[in-house]
Amino acid sequence: MSRVEDDDRVMKILLEALQKPPAERETYVRAACGDDDDLRREISETITWEERMGGFLRSPMVIVNDPSKTFRAGQVVAERFEILRKIGEGGMGIVYEAFDRTRHQRVALKFPKPGFQYLISPELESALKVRHPNICLVNQIHSADIDGQEVDFLAMEFVEGETLSRQLSEHGKLPQKEALEIARQLCAGIVAAHGIGIVHRDLKSGNVMLSPTTGDGLRVVIMDFGLAGVLGVDSAEGGTPAYMAPELLNGERASIASDIYALGVILYEIVTGRMPVEAEAAAPGKPNHFAAPSSLARGLDPPWDRVILSCLNASPALRPSDAREVIARLEKKPFPKAPLVMAGLLMVIALAIPQVREWLADIIWPPPSVRLAVLRVTGDTYSADKVEGIAQDVAERIRHMSSGRRTVSVIPLSEIVDKDIQTPEQARDVLHATHALQTTVKNEGDDLVAQSSVIDLATRTNLRGFSGHYSNATIGTLPTALAGSASVALRLHGSASPDALSVEATPAYDRGLYLLRKDEQSFDDAITAFEEAARLDPRSPLPPAGLVEANIMKYEQTNQERSLDEARRALRSAESLNPDSPRVRLAAGLLKETTGQYEQAVEDYRRVQELEPRNEEVFRRMAAVYDKQQMPSEAIAAYRKAIELDPGYYAGYEWLGVFYYYHGNYLQAAEQFQKAIDQAPGLYGAYTNLGAALDELGRDAEAEKALLKSLDLHPTARAFNSMGAMRAYQKRDEEAISYYTKAINLDRSEYAYLINLADSNRRLERAQEAKAKYREAMNMALAALSNNPRLGYDRGLVAYIAARLGDCPRAKDEIAQALRLSPAETKVIRSAVLTYEVCGQRDRAIELLQVAPPELLRELDRQPDMADFRRDPRFRQLVDQNPKGGK
Repeated sequence: MSRVEDDDRVMKILLEALQKPPAERETYVRAACGDDDDLRREISETITWEERMGGFLRSPMVIVNDPSKTFRAGQVVAERFEILRKIGEGGMGIVYEAFDRTRHQRVALKFPKPGFQYLISPELESALKVRHPNICLVNQIHSADIDGQEVDFLAMEFVEGETLSRQLSEHGKLPQKEALEIARQLCAGIVAAHGIGIVHRDLKSGNVMLSPTTGDGLRVVIMDFGLAGVLGVDSAEGGTPAYMAPELLNGERASIASDIYALGVILYEIVTGRMPVEAEAAAPGKPNHFAAPSSLARGLDPPWDRVILSCLNASPALRPSDAREVIARLEKKPFPKAPLVMAGLLMVIALAIPQVREWLADIIWPPPSVRLAVLRVTGDTYSADKVEGIAQDVAERIRHMSSGRRTVSVIPLSEIVDKDIQTPEQARDVLHATHALQTTVKNEGDDLVAQSSVIDLATRTNLRGFSGHYSNATIGTLPTALAGSASVALRLHGSASPDALSVEATPAYDRGLYLLRKDEQSFDDAITAFEEAARLDPRSPLPPAGLVEANIMKYEQTNQERSLDEARRALRSAESLNPDSPRVRLAAGLLKETTGQYEQAVEDYRRVQELEPRNEEVFRRMAAVYDKQQMPSEAIAAYRKAIELDPGYYAGYEWLGVFYYYHGNYLQAAEQFQKAIDQAPGLYGAYTNLGAALDELGRDAEAEKALLKSLDLHPTARAFNSMGAMRAYQKRDEEAISYYTKAINLDRSEYAYLINLADSNRRLERAQEAKAKYREAMNMALAALSNNPRLGYDRGLVAYIAARLGDCPRAKDEIAQALRLSPAETKVIRSAVLTYEVCGQRDRAIELLQVAPPELLRELDRQPDMADFRRDPRFRQLVDQNPKGGK
């Protein structure tokens, strides 16, 4: 391999590693380098150096150092940029102030240092999407020749002024009026970036610039928004500790919620002049129990305390859902105190009830009224008949939607035309609009491309962007899509247009739905059916929404990344037809859930709940996300709500049973699976699940009966695997291998079957066969984690495989991550116990079992690989102390 090719490989692996949380990097590098120890050592040393020195793209451009310069003042780069001076330097790159001779303005240029030229990858293109006055603009990625090497660099807006941190250090806390204005602009920028899926990851006062404008105005600019997020910098390496949410310190990935936490720290700073101060009554080791800001700043209005402390909540789920909610709550006027003591007492009692608390909150601090201006459609020269009347149509649709207790009015189009309103700012200043829907269209061949934005005119925040391609056959759906986009942004009730499907397309669509529910292997036929339905009715969002689900099912069975790409493409198509369709929002939530975007998935599912309060499916999906977010009580409540809405439908019972199974409550799981069978006696999957739960309970005869019934109804990989597991526990590994092989032949995507097959081969002393299957399972597990690294169960299996392959350092690292991701999941604890036992750390295994459920003790007391472990007096004591433990 040539030196250039070698450098290429090193830098590509390095970049991918730096995109992962620190705890996951060693695992990734080991997998990427294979048996090349020299390559692994070189990359690991480089990562260690970078972690110590700091990341170039995360470094605020206002930090100035004086190492040797790469460019001189006056030098021209890329025949366009004249270097003026160096203004900052990080571990991997240097920032210069320059003059752009093409645009005749000053810019900031970010260059990688020699040897790090691959750091600016095409993935940074997403940073170019962030366009907002409160975010530093990244203009373009350019190339320059440096010592004969083509190097990419970033051209960015040059922002004059000082950082918020310097302002606070020199002048202390800010008056409330100034603080509110800074908060307003900060929130506006954060909402704009979060709206297109970009998280900052290192939000802090040192990354906020205060730039003077004409008069006495002030522009607040967030630096590097999009760059840290694109690089995937996470955990301690990706942020400044004082601003990091507790979950980041525990190794979880950055999210909208962690940015909201950092925003809370900044707001605390600007109203108190200090970083958050621990409350006197705070429990030891709980730094997120902070003193109210008003205790440090006399005269501070009450909303500041409520909002800031909610942002700093230790639980991501209990923080404000987005920055728009933060500023809205800060700007609410306080309610006058009730004169009567009895009224106050009744208020306290009422607030104990969540539904009453929410109702009272809307009365005491009503949401701000909305006065929406639907602006005329503008853009390229096009046929007038294609878009004439669209604005009027959209306005009428929105006018007929309900909005709960909030006042929402739509400004008549006649007023907009009469006063020649062209821009959102004119709508605000002339018509006193609070929000505007702005739409532009342009020709693209024979099609029309539409783009729209719902803009909060008080904060200049783009609440929701929308883009869609339309042909002559589908242009009629544009009003529905625009009204739906506004409905989502403004949280309106009702639909812009009920989902409809032509008579011609209905049979193909219905067949697609049947195939999706039939089993887990008919995804290709379902995709074909939905594609046919979409061809027959290109105006309906239902077929592309079905395609999203079918492609996700295909991805889950095959681990093919292109299936996720197809799902994303189908979702864009569905949203272009009606983004506020319940089926479309369900599909969007499922896609986000599949890719580990749990917080965003919850938002989509909540929207479906608003549109269809009796949709039991959305409660099941919400429950699954709550489970993945380690919120078991909320998950159980949602599952039970789904059952309550449709007690005659088997799915609610089956999903709740699966939840109990993975949490080690096998008896309750078996009860739910039996209820599912009672509702649908031909449900072979429920018999499989029932057999697995009964097997965990040691009720072999009943388990075998249920599994044989499942196989009689329909042979499936899961049923064969469960039969194999039962034979393995009976120490009949030859028979187990036969069943495992049948399972794998039916479904080669499930690596748990490969692990079981490897275990049986190992116990039969077939070392080579076992090792080959462990390695195959490892590759498949890592592929699954690459798309969603928040899967604790899968990471636990990776740890176990690594242990069986003799790589205990990696196994211990992986299992630590799995336990952080899913600390209450019994299957993860089981993997941890097995991993620690294989790696000779029995003390750790015993320690984990101190709080283990009795079902896990019972299962381990039968586990064929744990014979010596079962004889340990400490384990026997745990079993004997638990009346439900033992064989």
